[in-house]
Amino acid sequence: MLFLFVCLAVQVSGQVNTASLTGLVTDPQGAVVPGAVVKVKNQATNVETSVTTDSSGYYTLAILPVGAYSVTVERQGFKKAVQEKVELEVGQKARLDFALEVGAVSESVVVAAAPPLLTTQEASPGGVLENRAITDLPLSARNWDDLIGGIPGVKADRYTEQGGGTANGRTGGANIHGVRSLQNNFVLDGVDNNSISENVQELTTQVARPSVDSIQEFRVSTNPYSAENGRSPGALISVTTKGGGNSFHGVAYDFLRNRVFDANDFFTNRAGRPKPAYVQNQFGGNISGPVIKNQLFFFFNYEGTRIRRGVLRLGQVPMPNERAGDFSAAAAVANRISGGAYAKIFDRVGDCRAKVPAAFNADGSFINNQIPAACIDPLSKKILGLLPAANVVP
Repeated sequence: MLFLFVCLAVQVSGQVNTASLTGLVTDPQGAVVPGAVVKVKNQATNVETSVTTDSSGYYTLAILPVGAYSVTVERQGFKKAVQEKVELEVGQKARLDFALEVGAVSESVVVAAAPPLLTTQEASPGGVLENRAITDLPLSARNWDDLIGGIPGVKADRYTEQGGGTANGRTGGANIHGVRSLQNNFVLDGVDNNSISENVQELTTQVARPSVDSIQEFRVSTNPYSAENGRSPGALISVTTKGGGNSFHGVAYDFLRNRVFDANDFFTNRAGRPKPAYVQNQFGGNISGPVIKNQLFFFFNYEGTRIRRGVLRLGQVPMPNERAGDFSAAAAVANRISGGAYAKIFDRVGDCRAKVPAAFNADGSFINNQIPAACIDPLSKKILGLLPAANVVP
């Protein structure tokens, strides 16, 4: 049953996480060449796909995995044309034309290196971050989506250490060309990967967050993009993970981050506290290779994260004088109250004035802005006793 599902999944692969290649084959005079055999071979897996040009000389390969290819064109009466190192990116609709030379098929015209292919089949602004950039660019938290900000038109959100509201604290959120971050469409290997919940995406934009080392590349297609994607008026962010090849490859790593090179933040400095503890380990590895050479391949990746972090939480609690009802000018100066004085306090109900009439001025305010102990409610005293004592004066 699992094998059946895998086979069906292969049959319904879409353009979102793959690429396509099309082109025109002509002779030296520019006339179209129908019936030419176009073979495309993946240089990592040696998997080959072939098509034949139609009556108008065009060929199309609609679904090709991301990677490097060699493209060969053969037709009786013409030299074989070979284009090496053709790089196809995720979601790319590339075009590669061939002009055949007259000669025997046994003769070959080989182009060893090809310039980057332009996508002339559609006008979809955006950008691709390839594997080398994903691997080499520094990421403090090793979140691949922090790299989205490198695409033109993208303003990435950033979750702060102190906290922040849900709307501006989602990991991976980004405003693209002014569209709200909730309107972006995340796709992982052609599958919807959007985290939708009643609590505004639960501080993350995606259901599954792949490791940086498992990503081959990703594309950010800013508006507009083709109707085959749809869903949202924001951008399409399509991620393609790595696959195996005919050679075995592996990597192991451990990234350590601690507080040694971190700066203390403003609020912790103002409170006179040292930098809190911070130890972050991100470790893992991956391995890939062939199961059956030229036919079946595997890729396995694991990453673990261990974070031990102390967090300073600031809150307001009553000072000792305030618990005792002392809001005098002297207490205000001692506590560095803005303006050098507390607001003037009145007994609007009148019950305290009935108990201690000598504690009031003629205008009904407390003398020296001090509330007599007899006027403080017993239940309020118990509630105040549950609050921690102040240990920092602002």
